[in-house]
Amino acid sequence: MPVVQILFLILWAVFYGAYILKNLMLRRQGIEADILGKGEKPKERAAFETALKIVTYTGAGVQLFSIAFPKALWSFPVFPLMKNCGLILVLLGNVYFIAAVVVMGRNWRAGFSTQQDTKLVTGGIYSFSRNPAFLGFDLLYIGCGLAFPNLLHIAFGALAVTLFHFQILGEEKFLSDAFGEEYLNYKAKTQRYFGQRKN
Repeated sequence: MPVVQILFLILWAVFYGAYILKNLMLRRQGIEADILGKGEKPKERAAFETALKIVTYTGAGVQLFSIAFPKALWSFPVFPLMKNCGLILVLLGNVYFIAAVVVMGRNWRAGFSTQQDTKLVTGGIYSFSRNPAFLGFDLLYIGCGLAFPNLLHIAFGALAVTLFHFQILGEEKFLSDAFGEEYLNYKAKTQRYFGQRKN
């Protein structure tokens, strides 16, 4: 197995391992972190979040299969530059995601609900991105798709990135309602994906 393929497998395992570990750590503290499709919320929102969860979990399996068995499915041509760029994106995705879950601490959730007891986090990586965990997922999907570009992989990546964006829009409305002026001030200073706005 080529070294670059091994590196992708390691980064994939670190990313999803961080996701699972964070969920387990919060659960041991009595916090239900995975609230996608759960809790009191409109049926449409619950259905959307359930679909997002299915696509995310299935997409992780498609990523793993595509990386481990790159010749099992028909793939588009891949050039060394594509693999190298993909590796950099996946590495950045890991950095953003892990930084996000560390900075969020006990406030980290997958999904949102009016019953959750969280604080607005605006420091650390969140001072540069309002959604660094989603940005991490996006970079993971784009990087893996670039390096292992079979049709199934690309389709799941495009679908996941699109659904993540709509989830972000829903979370923005929830945060505006929950935190009011505090969130609106934060939103005015910090970009949705990456960067700070000039006052």
